[in-house]
Amino acid sequence: MSKVKTRLVVAAIDFGSHGSGYAFSFRHQFEANPIDVSSPMWSPESGGDSFYKTPSAMLLDSNKSLVAFGHDAEDRYSIICEENEQNAWYYLKGFKMKLYRAVLEEKDIRKDFEMTDINGKAISAKLVIKLAIQYLRKHLLDQFEERNIGVDANDIDWVITVPAIWNDACKQFMRDAAEEAGIHGDMFSIVFEPEAASVYARLLPVEKFIGENKSTILKTFDPGTKFIVVDAGGGTVDISTQEVAPNGELKIIHKVCGGSWGGEMVNEKYRIVLTKLVGGPVLKQFKKEQGADYNEMMRDFERKKKTYKLNSQETVNTRFPVSLKDIIADSVDSSIESIINDSTFKGKISTKRDKMFIKPDLFLTFFNESCNLTVEEIRSVLNHPRCEDVSAIMMVGGFSESEVLQDAVKKAFSELDVFVPVDGGLSVLKGAVIYGHNPNIVASRVCNYTYGVSLSVPFKTGAHPESKRYTWDNEEWCRHVFHVCFKADQDVKVGDIEQIELNDTFVTSASQCRRTHPLRAEIYISDKPDPKFVTDEGCQKHAVIHVKPSGGQWPEQVFGWVELKVARTEMIGTYVNATTKERTSTKFEFLPSGYKFTKGEKKRLFDPAASE
Repeated sequence: MSKVKTRLVVAAIDFGSHGSGYAFSFRHQFEANPIDVSSPMWSPESGGDSFYKTPSAMLLDSNKSLVAFGHDAEDRYSIICEENEQNAWYYLKGFKMKLYRAVLEEKDIRKDFEMTDINGKAISAKLVIKLAIQYLRKHLLDQFEERNIGVDANDIDWVITVPAIWNDACKQFMRDAAEEAGIHGDMFSIVFEPEAASVYARLLPVEKFIGENKSTILKTFDPGTKFIVVDAGGGTVDISTQEVAPNGELKIIHKVCGGSWGGEMVNEKYRIVLTKLVGGPVLKQFKKEQGADYNEMMRDFERKKKTYKLNSQETVNTRFPVSLKDIIADSVDSSIESIINDSTFKGKISTKRDKMFIKPDLFLTFFNESCNLTVEEIRSVLNHPRCEDVSAIMMVGGFSESEVLQDAVKKAFSELDVFVPVDGGLSVLKGAVIYGHNPNIVASRVCNYTYGVSLSVPFKTGAHPESKRYTWDNEEWCRHVFHVCFKADQDVKVGDIEQIELNDTFVTSASQCRRTHPLRAEIYISDKPDPKFVTDEGCQKHAVIHVKPSGGQWPEQVFGWVELKVARTEMIGTYVNATTKERTSTKFEFLPSGYKFTKGEKKRLFDPAASE
């Protein structure tokens, strides 16, 4: 592997909708064996099984300081609920999906936004993410200190994984939160989760896969082979289509896709059945008053969801706490057994002591919507011309451990080989560590959007709308022209650069007042391949480069250019002053592609009507 980073350690953080964790490896480990990656095991202080991730749960006090994280946050909040003191605390779960939902609801998250805790109290989203990153960062540093390893914070490169379906605003939000948490830009990078998974899987020996045809699994990672990665987590299902390049690097050949129908959708179907049986108020009271029992009930269902065997015709038994039975009896003056017998679930559900027994036919319906949406999304990818010769599907992520989801994919795509890494739930974390050591292993991607710069060009009567006409330095100009640099759905390689030649003038007396003002290079994205103006439907401002005049004032004629450079999961926009060679840059997240530039066109950057 080439271009390996030189810091002593690479550590990766994965915030899942259900579980969060980190993994790491030393540089010497990576050089000797890239898949030799370490990750801690997490277990509740109250006892119980250990897991490679801890629940994505946070408990903050009234001053919004972090008090507990993971299992400990769940257990402490359960006690707080039993003592009816929850109003003095902030308790958050699934905070990762709150960020994604905020974007779907068209909230402006570029700086910050408010999310609500489990009881509806508002809190800064950036504070929540910052505290979560700080906790996991400190946990690793504490481990090193306890073992006298001699590693400090400056010796570590950090990678944070994000779903491939997250838009640029989500990724920039995560980047800003990491900066506030003490992980600075030159020590921080982002990797898309399905890409990280395939980076890890391609290095695994064949015995580390679950699949029928071991030779096919090996061939999946041969040069020229195309395959789909289905990263099924708790909140989202990400689908990425990849091709192995001749040198072994990975090319992303289709726009990332997927949606918020991960394993949590199955849990929600289960909760809906419980709500139909006992009523929403009863379930809410149980969650509030017996939080520990509620958490253990849902943990048990999570285990049964992942370990259910399709060939088994036995009923599924899940925990149904006695404390919930008592609340039902007090609230509705009836037993759960009587309620079931009077419901549409008679013969499908039964209870005995602290167990609920669910017939397989009903249990499998909890999976239907998630499985169907996943299959539909994969089918739409395979219909794309670039993906017609895909030969295999690799399933990773915690929800991919479910035989039900695996079976749905295998049946729908019987002509393809479907396989799962043995530790599929850790593939993303371990792959992110490998990516951190060698980011150039992912060599190219496909743009999700068209990227360009807002320009003014000489006005052409009949060709340009009159509404865009304005006068500057005695010339007629057309404003808001979308100059395309990288086009949606085209390949782009890391390091690709596109340039736009520009000039500005400050000649007439009317323009002199602007000579001390910064120039603005406004970068736009569009979901259309060939937008004409930045005001067209589907266009939005994505980043701005502010360029201050050298010496405090611009000359009468200013010559320069804007360049956009692809840099892994981000793009760098730079304005270059052709006279002084000064460079002013800004970074922003991206999903990119390329364009052809025609030299000699007369264009200008400054638009006097543009907002400051």
